[in-house]
Amino acid sequence: MEGFTMKDEAFFMVVVTAVEEGEEKEKEPKAVLDKEGEEVVAFVYGSSSMQNNVVLKSATMSAYIPQLFTEVLIRLPLKALARFQCVSKSWKAQIDNLQFVKMHYDRTKESDSAEVRILVGGSNYGTHKLFSINVHDILSFDLDEVCGRAKKIKISHKLNHGIYELHDFYGCQILGSCNGLICLGLLFGTAPLALTFVNPLTRKKWDLPWFPKHYPGGTSHHYGFGYNEVTDDYMLVVLTENPSIEVMVYSFNSNSWKVLDSPFEGATAFDDQVRGVFIGKALHWVMRDWNSMDVFVVAFDLQTEQFYSMLLPEYPGGSIHWNVCLGSSGGCLSAVFIGRYPTYVVDMWVMRKYADEDSWFKYTLKLPICRLYTSVVPIALTKGYNHHVLLQIMFDSFNEGSNSLLLYNLKGRSATFLRNPVALSTLAACVCSGSLLLPSGGRARRGSLLSGGLGRC
Repeated sequence: MEGFTMKDEAFFMVVVTAVEEGEEKEKEPKAVLDKEGEEVVAFVYGSSSMQNNVVLKSATMSAYIPQLFTEVLIRLPLKALARFQCVSKSWKAQIDNLQFVKMHYDRTKESDSAEVRILVGGSNYGTHKLFSINVHDILSFDLDEVCGRAKKIKISHKLNHGIYELHDFYGCQILGSCNGLICLGLLFGTAPLALTFVNPLTRKKWDLPWFPKHYPGGTSHHYGFGYNEVTDDYMLVVLTENPSIEVMVYSFNSNSWKVLDSPFEGATAFDDQVRGVFIGKALHWVMRDWNSMDVFVVAFDLQTEQFYSMLLPEYPGGSIHWNVCLGSSGGCLSAVFIGRYPTYVVDMWVMRKYADEDSWFKYTLKLPICRLYTSVVPIALTKGYNHHVLLQIMFDSFNEGSNSLLLYNLKGRSATFLRNPVALSTLAACVCSGSLLLPSGGRARRGSLLSGGLGRC
């Protein structure tokens, strides 16, 4: 490896962090003989059950170290990588390398060692707060204690904005998450005052430019944040409605917005559906046809920039008395139907095979009827713990504390509310896998959340 010094080699020989059952241990290379009697150098990382052993043939120590370097680093957790960036310039360059970052993320995102966390965000007295909770800790028996241990992530300073302090409608919201990045929006109602992409792990963020056109007051905005793997581009899609729907697409690579022709005629998006759901390569929202009053899923393919629709499960008598919320459960598109007439029912449907309308599977949720639910959004489906699903709940606006998180046991049909960290006045949650990924290309602009904002909308 170019720039790899003897000092790096010596350090690398004796210190490589392995995580085994939550403990950090040091491992050393071992010289052994293979079946042919030739000397090989084996570096053992983790337990044998992890199957992460690396074996390379080498005549000398200095010959195998550079080749082994990447193979070992790619198996390390993010916290270890962050520490190892301080070893030398060559180590930092390797860990910051875009190809290495992508390889590390692809390797860990599907493994049990993935650092998956639930991000809970909201605003309170002019300050946006973002909290991180380990996805496994949510299943602790003492949920209040877990939320009490929620780690605050400091993204920006207090939003000293006079108008913000005068109106309850202002507040930061999580508008989507993808590849360890999240999109945050400072909103007045649903209209944006500022939009930014944030990596909660590295604390780096990029402010988006203004909208390409002005929208009058009363315009509804619906957002969707996702990734185009073909062009390696992070994109934000905004559906504006007043009363007809227009489509705007932001590309990080070009750092610009463009307006697309709207394919929607006589349809409207659900008012309380501020953010879309990113599954596969498409963003998804729920819409209602004004003529038939039927609801359906509309999807936007980020690669082709084309819309298509999918049917939702049918209910006797139509869906006019149902509110529908989209979410994600275990990587599958999920839809929650909330019915109030003739009886109060909450059903969660999971599309087990994407785009296969025959693969919808229903769970009838037995939720505590303490208030009327206006929105029930699936956030995450845990693995190996009796299939708990984390739900983001919104009650009717006439009640205090209208936002909450609820952990529901799909098998035992029991529900437990999670305490709202520091009583956030607005609350939104998402799943975020830790990564060192940064949006590539474009002209990243850093600063406070309000700098480089979208201006008045």
